[in-house]
Amino acid sequence: MKLTKPTLKAAVAGLLSAAIAGGGLLAFASSAFAAGTAPAWEPDANAAAPYGNITFYDANGNQVTSGTGDLTSPFSYVVASTAGDTGATKASVAFYNPQHGVLPALWTGTSEAGPTTFSPATSLPAGTPADIVADAPTYPVTAASSANISTWLGANIPDTTAGYANTIEVRLTDSGPLGHGNAPGTYWESDIGYNTTSAAITVDGTTVPAHGWAVLFPFVTATTTSLTTSATAGNLTTGNPVTLTATVSSTASGTVQFYDNGTFLADSTTPGSGSFTYTYAPAAGTHVYTATFVPAPGDETGANTATASIVGGSTSSGVTVQDTPPQTGTTTTLAASATSVGYGTAVTFTATASAADSSTQAGTVEFLDGTTPISGCTAAAINPPSSATCTTSTLPQGSDSITAVFTPTSNSYASSTSGAVVVTVGPPAVCSLTGSSCSDTQNIQVTINPGTITVTTPYTSANPFVLPAMTLSADGTYLQSSAEFPATSIPDSSQIVVTSTLAPAYAWTLSVSATQLTSGSNSIPASGLGLTNGTLLNASGAGAYPGTVTFTNIPALNPSPVDGPGTGPGLSGTPQSWAHSTAADGSADMDGTLTLYAATSTPAGTYNGTITFSVS
Repeated sequence: MKLTKPTLKAAVAGLLSAAIAGGGLLAFASSAFAAGTAPAWEPDANAAAPYGNITFYDANGNQVTSGTGDLTSPFSYVVASTAGDTGATKASVAFYNPQHGVLPALWTGTSEAGPTTFSPATSLPAGTPADIVADAPTYPVTAASSANISTWLGANIPDTTAGYANTIEVRLTDSGPLGHGNAPGTYWESDIGYNTTSAAITVDGTTVPAHGWAVLFPFVTATTTSLTTSATAGNLTTGNPVTLTATVSSTASGTVQFYDNGTFLADSTTPGSGSFTYTYAPAAGTHVYTATFVPAPGDETGANTATASIVGGSTSSGVTVQDTPPQTGTTTTLAASATSVGYGTAVTFTATASAADSSTQAGTVEFLDGTTPISGCTAAAINPPSSATCTTSTLPQGSDSITAVFTPTSNSYASSTSGAVVVTVGPPAVCSLTGSSCSDTQNIQVTINPGTITVTTPYTSANPFVLPAMTLSADGTYLQSSAEFPATSIPDSSQIVVTSTLAPAYAWTLSVSATQLTSGSNSIPASGLGLTNGTLLNASGAGAYPGTVTFTNIPALNPSPVDGPGTGPGLSGTPQSWAHSTAADGSADMDGTLTLYAATSTPAGTYNGTITFSVS
């Protein structure tokens, strides 16, 4: 198959698009690598029914079908796919060296782990995950953290014949009367490929990662897991429960493990397959939830045939829930220096705010005439029990309904609006004749232009930003791309530029938001995008920005945070603060690093979205 060269484009306040190639990349769905052809010796007659294949698990009880960077302890537990021999209580694991022209029963093998007592289940080593304990004693289980591919390679001379090179047959035997060493030498087995080089290789048509391993046989059927929450718009009030619902594409039986910011919460309380739920009341703060599907041992199709396959596990994308404490109420009162004046006469309004718990809560007060801010009265800082004032002589003639709105700095306190104060504004005062003189007070007014503040970027939908092609992570669990944004080819003065001419100068904040990237009905969450490493490019020299700019990293959220580096929260439709300047007038030229993570199950296509900068 001819592969399309992958491309990724981004535009500020315009289009953001990504293309993921077909062919090889699409084979890396879930945690399994692309299946190839069965090894020449499969099906192994010695593993015929009532035996079969084995499944590998990590120390947390998650199924593993490949690994990168650790050939010394590739897996922690090995579980058979069928029930053990009658009376068997222990199980062992051994590595065997495939040799062409030699029957599997005569191959050379080395003991790697065990015997582990699996029956009764309470005899398993302390710390064995509950999912694995639940399978014993029905299925023989071995603790296998001592299994070591590197040591095995040093003690064996592997067969380099095509179809046999870089392969190991992993066998599990129990202490029953037909275990290995007793005629006819029956066992459970699966085949793995290993790779000691710094680049991925292909073994029997299966991709094996650098310095890693992968299951060759039975083939691994990929699954996908999606996660939703009961929190409306991702918001929750502390003390209220949230229900996590995981949906698995496979109908195979198994459990779902729920995680909160990478910390294990619980196994699904719903048995069976398809949909799994868990409900609990989280603490206040930001929670990024994920769900991992762990197939049950024995979910094997085509057992003892050259097309045998097992179901692979999968992990959902992260779902963010913001848990906020209940808000304490506040009260705002408003008084006016006069309630009936002639047009052009100054009126002073005084707003006083307080909290229901009598605490001192800072915030801001805004004065409104109806729903319109009063001209010349900007939002005033207030630290109760002090007051904020507004003096104006520009109220229009007629009946003006004035209110004050208090917004606390802490989101643990609610905002409040005062009762309305009605001010009647009549026509201007007329001159009154006294003797032979007449006096008439006139008001004069001058306006200083408040200036402007703008943000510009060099990209449009016709001239988008182009990221490097997405590549597969070293462990094969996610796709990634990253580049300086805007590109280094763009002059500093045309990068992300905030220009302020405000009088007086004010501090400003630059925020960034994004939409999800879509390709037809497929999508990549906006949280997969991150903007970090912000830099003020004109901090010194000619044309230097006179203010100080500080940056807040917004890391991308990796679709598989258990295995990947991304901690999030990533971008979203809600603007997030990225750059903040002290009060200064001038142009600040900035850039950063744009990163995109996507799940390996993401279908091929060109993905489009937008990134928007806003300044306030």
